[in-house]
Parts: sequence; C-alpha cells; structure tokens
Amino acid sequence: MFYLRFVLAVVAFSPLVFLLSCSSDKVEEMQAPLNDVSKWGVQLQDIEIKKIHQSDLDLVVIDYSKDGTALGRFSRYEVAKAKQKPDGSRRLVLAYLSIGEAEDYRDYWKDSWQANPPDWLGDENPNWPGNYTVKFWQPEWQGLIMAYLKHIISAGYDGVYLDGVDVFQRYKDRTDAQANMVEFVGKISRLAKAQAPGFIVVSQNGEELLKYPEYRGEIDGISKEDLLYGAYHDGARNGSQLIDWSWGFLKEGRDDGLSVFVIEYLEEAGKRQRARQELDELGVISLFTRRPLDTLVAF
Repeated sequence: MFYLRFVLAVVAFSPLVFLLSCSSDKVEEMQAPLNDVSKWGVQLQDIEIKKIHQSDLDLVVIDYSKDGTALGRFSRYEVAKAKQKPDGSRRLVLAYLSIGEAEDYRDYWKDSWQANPPDWLGDENPNWPGNYTVKFWQPEWQGLIMAYLKHIISAGYDGVYLDGVDVFQRYKDRTDAQANMVEFVGKISRLAKAQAPGFIVVSQNGEELLKYPEYRGEIDGISKEDLLYGAYHDGARNGSQLIDWSWGFLKEGRDDGLSVFVIEYLEEAGKRQRARQELDELGVISLFTRRPLDTLVAF
C-alpha cells in the first residue's frame, strides 16, 4: 500500500515519466477494484437474477446457489447477466462464502456428521439453526472451503464475500486464533487471485484483524455489520466505546487503501437518516437493509 501511495505521488508531479514507464494494463492493476462502488446490496435469500440485472447497484453480494445446494448453483450465464447493468455497464458480483461456520444445507455437508461429527465441527449456532461453529484452522475444513471456492471462481464471480471471519472470537483459550484466521484468509486470497487475476476478497466483521499488515494486504475491502446500531439489540444505539473501538480498526484499513462497507439494520426512518449522514462523514459505503437479507436494498 505504501508503494501505491508513492506511485500516486510520482504521478502528480511527473505524469509523462509515469506513462512512459508503465503500460495501461499496469495502471489498471494498481487501481483499487472497489473504488467505483457507491451503491451496493446483499441478498442471500429469494435471489432473482433478473432483478439484480435491472438494479442500478454497483456491487451485489449473493449466495452462489438458489438454495445452497449444488443443483441450485447459478450458472455462468446467470452470473454474467447479474454483472450487467441495464445500460450495459458492469457491476461487481461477489459470492457469499462462510468460512467460520459449516452450513447443513451446503453440498459439502454429510448427514452422518449429526451422529459422528468430524473433529473440526463444533456446536450449532443457537441464533442460526443449521449453522455450526468450526475449528477453522484444521486442514480438512480449509480443504472443503478451497474446493467450494473453486466452484465460485469457475462460475465467473468477481470475488468472494467472506462471512464468519470473526469466529476466532469464540476461541478465547487459543492464543493464536487471530493469526490462524489471518493465515486462512491469506490462503483463500492467494489461491483465488492466482486462478483468477483481479479476483476481489471482502471480509465481514472481525475488524481487529486489520491491525495485521499482512491481513490488510490480502483483502480488498472489509464490511462491518452494526457499527452504529444493533450490536446488542436491534435499533439500539451502540455505546461510544464500542463504536470507537471498531472504527479505530476500520479507519486503519481505510487509510491503507481498503474499501470499507457498513451494514445497518434499522427499521426507523429517522435513525436511518441520522446514521446515513454519520456514515457518509466517515467515508464508508453504507447499506440499510433487513437482517434476513432477503432483498437487495430494503430502505
């Protein structure tokens, strides 16, 4: 990131020298892939490719399957259609990928795990039935994720949206849990970018990992849920200490060139208006929607 800022400084003073020394392809590579995103949406249920195509969003995050199964996967044609705006210009389409929990409706799931779970499979999430905490550092789980990632790449998605990154917080007794997650996300990023140059990696939550320079170097953006409201109760304002703690890490990522996205689940119009203004002042890309994520943009 320091190199990029240095190059930009050189451009400001010596554009002719820069243009003579770099090809147009190289210039494009050094541009952050999410710089042009101002409107975005996340939809993980009831996905309709036609509605995505008709929207004016610059970026959309969807599940790679209508129902989570292999049979329900969106085809390359459908993904390509979703990537096209009505005016013919491009939007980015990222595939949702949970790396911190196993989901019992995915094609990697085996029914036998209920009675005889593998060593890496943990307890069911009481808030999300069918989702199970995983020991994410174990090779078998990472292998399943890498295989899943290859399906996403082959379907033509622009990138992945990594959920469950903050699962390391559940392993308080594991001193290297954060480092293990940084390493795991790095593996995902390097594999994807090697197979599909320009592939985008956005992580969700777990913002304290942004203190690691190597982590900031592996991802292109970070999304944070409930930055201002709803961390403990829907619609309730978070305490200033919690907001400042999260924003301290997010700002470090933003200052290092990462795009920062924030999702707020706010039903009350007045709170949404105030939150939108506050988030605009922070320079993040905000989204106000419903927690089930069953529509592109709820408000």
